[in-house]
Order: sequence, then C-alpha cells, then structure tokens
Amino acid sequence: MGGDPADGDQLVRRLAGKNEATSSCSGSFPCEMKVARAIVSFITSDDFLMPVQALVASLRATGMQERVLLLHTSQVDQSVLSRLSSDPLIETRLVEAIPNPHQTDVAGWRNSGFTKLRIWEQTDFQKLVYIDADCLVLENISELFDRPSPSFCPDVFPPDKFNAGVIVLEPSREVFAQMMQQVGKLPSHDGGDTGFLNSFYSSWFEWPPEHRMPFRYNALRTLYWFTHANPGYWDAVKPIKILHFCSTPKPWDSNAQKGDLEAIWWQHYLRSRILFY
Repeated sequence: MGGDPADGDQLVRRLAGKNEATSSCSGSFPCEMKVARAIVSFITSDDFLMPVQALVASLRATGMQERVLLLHTSQVDQSVLSRLSSDPLIETRLVEAIPNPHQTDVAGWRNSGFTKLRIWEQTDFQKLVYIDADCLVLENISELFDRPSPSFCPDVFPPDKFNAGVIVLEPSREVFAQMMQQVGKLPSHDGGDTGFLNSFYSSWFEWPPEHRMPFRYNALRTLYWFTHANPGYWDAVKPIKILHFCSTPKPWDSNAQKGDLEAIWWQHYLRSRILFY
C-alpha cells in the first residue's frame, strides 16, 4: 500500500467524494447523523470481561466522559454484555468475527484475530480512538481526537513499525473493503493484525509526523521489562498516557507476575467493580 497516508484513508475519501454512506446506528445512542467521536475497543470472549472493566474504569478515573463503543462477537455471553452495559456511556455492538488467515501460537488470534479491522466499518462516527482491551488510560487523552487519520504509535521492535494497540482513525467503508481484499494476501510480521496493518500502511514511518504518536500513548510494558535494570528508559517515556499490557501473561492471568505495572492494573480493576455491579 501507498507511500503516504493519502494512499489509505484520505485518497479513498477524495475518490469517493463527500457523500459517504453511513451505517445505521444501533445500541444505546440513537442518531440521525454521524456522531462526532468515541473511544472504541472490542471483546471476543468472556475471558476479557475483567480487562474491559479495568480499561473503562481507568478512562473514567481521568475525568473523561467520552462514550465507549464496544464491538463484540457472538462468542461473548449476554451476561457479560449486560454487566458492561450498566455504564450508560457504553454502547455494545455485535460484529461478525474475522478469522486470522495466518498461523499463530496466540490462541486469541486464531478464530477472530482480524476482527479489529471492523473499527473502520463504524461509519456513524466521524473520529474514533481505538484502544486494546489490555490497556489502561492513565491521563486524559482528548487531544488524540485532533490527530489525523490514521495515526499510530511506534512499536518496541522494529521501531519503524507501529503497534496497533492504539489507533486514531476516521472510519471508512471503502478503506475497510480494501483491507478485506488484502487479508490473506499481505504478510503479517507478527502473525496478527498489527503485522497486517503495517503491510497495508507500509510507508507509515515516512508519513508526516502528525501520524506518528509518541510512544507514551501506547507504552508497551515490554520496554519496561527489557530496561528494568536502567529505569531511565522508562522514565523517558513519562508521562505515560496509555499503558499497554502486551505480551503474556496478562495481569489477570493466574500465573501472572505481580510487579509494579501489574499493581496499577489491579487498582483500576478493583475500582471497576464499583462501576460494574
């Protein structure tokens, strides 16, 4: 795919014109026109109830009252959705799972590993900030809605690639259709959606700097692990806006280590039990 962002979202919009069809609204927020913006995440199994609760609790702890669009697949039980819907600012929306066409050792990526791509389908929103469910929002991130589409944060390795745990985007059915045409054709260096999106937006690192968010907006805990002996590296990232618990084990796993970062996650999860009762 293209050498600058116009080859993705912006070029498609110019070719399609301004009369892009929008999807019908569903869930908790009726609308007659596009909703300006929202935070979006997704859940594909009941195992991610705890992290979604913690994510929303962390978002509320910053004082942000943004609506949260939570995409989910049919594998998620209704009892889980009912609990999450107890927050009036959460809209749950059923989407069809997109299987991962690549071989992977990550169990959660196999049957619905590319479902994240459906955030580009949600065209009743003008701007979305996508956040993986295994993240915490530690400070107000309203400024991300001013970023151009699409915007990503650098990965730990290789640093000229991005990590798809946090994305700023303007939904587009045309872009989504282009992505679906390339699923199974483009390579994925990590076997998941991050690798695919890096192939789709192959020249991201050469785009204007506004499309490259600072690492603090998707601070991968792997950097903390690798540089723990020299805290200067992690301190250089601060103030951390979004903390991403990538890799395994997750903080809520029974075999997870209980380090400094995991303690932060548990604080937000325990707070979430008051929000989601």
